[in-house]
Amino acid sequence: MKRSIFIVLIGLIMSLSGCDEQHFNTPKTDDPFLIISHVKESTLTFVDINKKKVIFSEESRSPLSDMVNIGGGKVIATSQSEDFLMLFDMNERISRPLLKLNQGLTAIHYEPTLHLLFVADIMKDKIHIIDVDKEEVIKSMKVGSFPTDLQVANGTLFVLNGDSNDVTVIDIKQQKVVAAFPVLERPAGMYVDGDYLWIGGHGSFGNLNKSVFVYSLKTGKFVEEIDVGLMPVAFFGDDYSPFLYVVCHGDHAVYKVHKETKEIIDSVEVGQNPNYISGNEEGLFVTNLDSDTVSFIDRDSFELVEELRVPAGPYAIVLEE
Repeated sequence: MKRSIFIVLIGLIMSLSGCDEQHFNTPKTDDPFLIISHVKESTLTFVDINKKKVIFSEESRSPLSDMVNIGGGKVIATSQSEDFLMLFDMNERISRPLLKLNQGLTAIHYEPTLHLLFVADIMKDKIHIIDVDKEEVIKSMKVGSFPTDLQVANGTLFVLNGDSNDVTVIDIKQQKVVAAFPVLERPAGMYVDGDYLWIGGHGSFGNLNKSVFVYSLKTGKFVEEIDVGLMPVAFFGDDYSPFLYVVCHGDHAVYKVHKETKEIIDSVEVGQNPNYISGNEEGLFVTNLDSDTVSFIDRDSFELVEELRVPAGPYAIVLEE
């Protein structure tokens, strides 16, 4: 489904009235809130987490592929319809182009200890390594075809390539590709946990995937296959619990999996075509692309507590607490 999302984004190319600094509204609150991008329109939506209500929506220049919080109230975003990264400063209430690259920018990952930003580029099949402080590209590296997901662990960048069906392994310090290994057809979604790399995806058109595949971080060798729902495409996990949460957009559900035992503990139905998940200590937040909603899930009970209507095509989530 991610591939179709990217096609929609490219089809929604929008011309800017100018690449200068622009002002936008941000919530005047000390309460935690979500920032949600939309792929069907050029919108950012701000959602009050405690009240589970939309605060307001704001124009975002263009549909955004992914967003990442770099601290200090600053969010960096990618858009496939623009040839630059965008910076949103929540404190100054301005947005501006951060760095010009090219169109086709998808996934983005920030490493705060290194002050490095990693950006996936599906037009050139590259990963761009960016110094955030200097706002400049350190290096651009060739990877597999159609890179769509990024994860970092132990000084290593893992790049999931959606068309070549493999993972590129990059040593960050050496800025060098050190390995690659094959995965399932049309992969999507990746999570690093301890010694393992969890990977989901769509599978072949004639045999859609219903499993999560676990690989060794050190060797890239297959370790285990875990049966979940139809087409697992996104993951969320943290230090608050021993569980990994898996979004399966084929059956519109989130699965709760124990990271050590690899057992499915529970599942909960969400909106139509979920694609993105985030969370905090109390709850999980899932955007549903086709029902235009955000699902709120209580982590303790693992029950759906709210299905909130938002503008069309909600996708990426940034949590501001």
